[in-house]
Amino acid sequence: MKFQELTTQERIDQLVREGSLGEREASVLAEGPGLPTAMAANMIENQVGAFPVPLGIARNFIIDGRPTSVPLAVEEPSVIAAAGNAAKRCRDTGGFVTSVERGGLIGQVVFLGHLERPEAFLEAHLDSIRKVSRDAHPSLEEHGGGLRDVCVVTYPEADIVEFRLTINPGEAMGANVVNTISEAVGRYIERASSQLRLLMAILSNSAPLQRARATARFPFSQLPASGMEGSLVAQRIVQAGRFAQLSPQRAVTQNKGIMNGVDALVLATGNDTRNVAAAAYAALNEHHRTWTQWDVQNDCLVGVIDIPMPIGAVGGAISTLPVAKTAMRILADPDAERLMGIAASVGLASNMAALRALVTRGIQAGHMNLQLRSLAMMAGARETSQIERVVSVLSQDVTHADLSRAKAVLADDMTGLRWERA
Repeated sequence: MKFQELTTQERIDQLVREGSLGEREASVLAEGPGLPTAMAANMIENQVGAFPVPLGIARNFIIDGRPTSVPLAVEEPSVIAAAGNAAKRCRDTGGFVTSVERGGLIGQVVFLGHLERPEAFLEAHLDSIRKVSRDAHPSLEEHGGGLRDVCVVTYPEADIVEFRLTINPGEAMGANVVNTISEAVGRYIERASSQLRLLMAILSNSAPLQRARATARFPFSQLPASGMEGSLVAQRIVQAGRFAQLSPQRAVTQNKGIMNGVDALVLATGNDTRNVAAAAYAALNEHHRTWTQWDVQNDCLVGVIDIPMPIGAVGGAISTLPVAKTAMRILADPDAERLMGIAASVGLASNMAALRALVTRGIQAGHMNLQLRSLAMMAGARETSQIERVVSVLSQDVTHADLSRAKAVLADDMTGLRWERA
């Protein structure tokens, strides 16, 4: 049977057989989406419950030569199926090839005041700043991280001086690391200069040095749809991609579709979805409105994504949440660089799937079955047999498939069930 045709427990069992899960992680998934109250209460303030999001697996991915089952946490229908479908279409050409830049995060140490010779001040105190940085987080260099660069930026119109730190966070996402070091450096500089008063010290969510790139080649033979030849589908995808570069309105929608996959992977692994979104969208401008590019080369559709990806493989929720740890286990416990490449690959797959649907059969066709399932559950169906019955009836005339119709079908089904029991 295909993976999507298995029951939830059968899927978990298959992941165990494939070696993607151990028995311990399998038990976490089998227990359901609950988060222990004791853990949740220590993660946030005023905790009253937990908000579960479905966790699924996108199959068919080959990333840098390695078959990869990708865990995605998402409530939107079709995201997982679409990503896996796109991944399947580039398997014969090697799947996704990634490269990443993990050059560091930015810490902004901001002062009120004025320095006559800011560069000279920095040069005189640079060694001390480096020592303060090491002392603030002694174990960071052991994990390949640490302060990489310092520059000074002045804003004379506002009497503001900024010391901009570049900090490699090692394997962590890095917010706490950067904030800790930035605050320590801020206190040191304030003591060292009578002209400066510390205003703030904080991580910047801009991440130009933390980027992920993925490339994939989709043969024309894998692209036919709705009676169109693969070469024509490829050309139409290229044109749709170019339109996103021309139209800000279309670019917004395309980028949302890319983030469907990226955000779901980031969330599943316990990383900060808001951080990734802030960095990714901040990198766009009127000359670069989206993160993907599409072209035709040698009978293949070639897609490339280049996107800021400030995520990590250890620390915080990544190392705390049971489901996040399980997701990392499914991914074979990747380091931060590989996880960045996986996220970029899922984003590219999501974009390809959406564009192929848009330029052929339209976007709604692929969503319809899961939308009907959602309607059935909104109407009150809970058991699988009830949901299947409602979907079966609604799918016969989707133009009249709405909540009232779903409730009527469910009511008829329940009436019939009561007659059978009588």
